Amino acid sequence: MVERHPDRMALEQFSRGEASGDEERWVEDHLRSGCAVCQREVDSALVRMLGPDFALPAAEDPGSADEVDAGWDRLVALLEKRLALAAAERREAPRLVAELLGCAPREREIRARSSGLFQTLAVCELVIEKSFDERFGDNSRAIELAELGLLLAAQLDGERYGRSVVKDLQARAWAYLGNARRMAFDLPGAEEALAQAERLVETGSADPLEEARILDLRASLLSDQGRFEQAAELLDLVIDIYDNLREPHRKGRAMVSKGLFLGYAGWPEEAIPVIRRGLALLDWEAEPRLVLMARHNLAWCLNDCGRGQEAWELLQRLRHAYSEFDDPWTRLRFVWLSGLIQANLGHVAAAEENLNEVRGLLLAEGRGYDAALATLDAAELYLRAGRSAEVKRLAGEMFTLFLSKDIHRQATAALAVFQQAAEMETATPRLIRDIATYLRRARRNPALRYAPA
Repeated sequence: MVERHPDRMALEQFSRGEASGDEERWVEDHLRSGCAVCQREVDSALVRMLGPDFALPAAEDPGSADEVDAGWDRLVALLEKRLALAAAERREAPRLVAELLGCAPREREIRARSSGLFQTLAVCELVIEKSFDERFGDNSRAIELAELGLLLAAQLDGERYGRSVVKDLQARAWAYLGNARRMAFDLPGAEEALAQAERLVETGSADPLEEARILDLRASLLSDQGRFEQAAELLDLVIDIYDNLREPHRKGRAMVSKGLFLGYAGWPEEAIPVIRRGLALLDWEAEPRLVLMARHNLAWCLNDCGRGQEAWELLQRLRHAYSEFDDPWTRLRFVWLSGLIQANLGHVAAAEENLNEVRGLLLAEGRGYDAALATLDAAELYLRAGRSAEVKRLAGEMFTLFLSKDIHRQATAALAVFQQAAEMETATPRLIRDIATYLRRARRNPALRYAPA
């Protein structure tokens, strides 16, 4: 079982006397217990603030009870002072980060290295978190911010903030750099950065939350490498950590991800209860887009394992939720899944209309990889309807997709197998699904070769 440690908020409430009775007793008992994680931080803080001759008397010495109580009174006062300074740094951080990011790259690096104004824990944390926030936006920006976070973390004063705390932050910066590289299709670079994060976190505070964060990103990398089963298995560790930390929302996120990976691995029936349990734990108001995508994936898994009517009813209940997001990709996902479910229910004309709309929009946006997947979905629809001429037409249009910049050589080879089979009228629904499964595994991993089942 993962041991629970007081977080920043718990210590802040404890130092101010704002914690509940139970929480206050737990924090004090935890600090008194001699926890290697927390005691190291407390001891180093006391030595820095009171000098090297200061030491708390051993709790087991029966003659030192009054001195212990006095020592803990001083500790509470020192914690309160330290946390007040940290709060002041956090208030200043947004302004300082905006000033730093407003500089030209070379000047930014010089100021990050030389100016103590920017060498604070709060500034470093904010830069790193901004990198993570950019993960679905500008990949190059996310990488740039993560590298700046690494530079700032290297300048932090370990005596002031605690060496283990600095190590944790450096580990997080490397982890977010790895995630940004992953999103930019640089899987070897992502592997290198995550390995560095894993090495650093072992020398840090042993905070289970940091460990879970890195394991979660490692699972995402495994998924992008096409190793869905291993990704789902690793998330079991993440789920256990969040459970022990009493972090229901984070646990729910990890369960939703695990369900998606199981679905991608070809186990939609097993994915369904995992996604449902994850949804029950999520804070729906905090992350409405995450909730929508989780329910979308649930409908996709229901349809994929033959429960089309159930999937259709869920999708209709979600219709209004899709409209709350104005980005084209969200609407496209709705239309695409509608077409897949209608195909499963035998509504060929409606499915054809939706899948062709999706293909057209994806091609117009230059998203060749997704257009290839939508083409395979349409081909399977036509094949089941006995419309071999339409299957051949789609195969002939593959040449356009082959020119797309986001379709790598191995994916092109797999699509060529479909193209040849369609022209020879030997294509089967199983072959099409086999190629589609490969494409999902190999999306970000051009080294993964297609091997027919």
